[in-house]
Amino acid sequence: MTEFVRTLETLELVGGALCLDYVNTVNSRVNMEHDYLTQYSDLVGWTNKVGLLPPALASRIQKQAKQNQQNANEALDRAREIRELLYRLFSHAASGSELDKKDMEILVGLYGEAIARGQFLKQENHYITTWKLDETFDALLRPIVHSAGELLLSEELAHVKECPGCGWLFMDTSKNQSRRWCSMNTCGARDKMRRYHKRKQAR
Repeated sequence: MTEFVRTLETLELVGGALCLDYVNTVNSRVNMEHDYLTQYSDLVGWTNKVGLLPPALASRIQKQAKQNQQNANEALDRAREIRELLYRLFSHAASGSELDKKDMEILVGLYGEAIARGQFLKQENHYITTWKLDETFDALLRPIVHSAGELLLSEELAHVKECPGCGWLFMDTSKNQSRRWCSMNTCGARDKMRRYHKRKQAR
């Protein structure tokens, strides 16, 4: 039997928001099995996967990181700290708990810095925020932090849920707010199989 290998290519994007997909680069939150961000090149690869970076720019940043590994490693450490900060905030939000004031203060500072370094770009009849993502190794985090700030400031925050199977976060956009699992291909399928075996044993 072929062993399943976890890679960025196989990583599902089920969060429904950039910041939530970023938080979900750990599998799983319930029983730690795999971290998809173990080196800076993984962070670049993930931003490329979600469409933040065109392949040519991703390749250029990868090259810069190899030439300055110390700064790249420090940026990765900050990236993982921010990931855990976002997990704490949105996990509490999903459970209806009060958000930690210190965590909120940190995010407000990060969000303000991201906005300050962003640019407004006109798109049809409105503007969107964009960033120059190749300025520094930390620049890749700005769209993620911006996504987190925007979600916390919106009514959509009430739609954030945490999967009981793996702890991944996702936006429940179902009509009656009945979505329970991060994905029916993984946690949903495992739960269905458990219930099937339980019924079979009960006969």
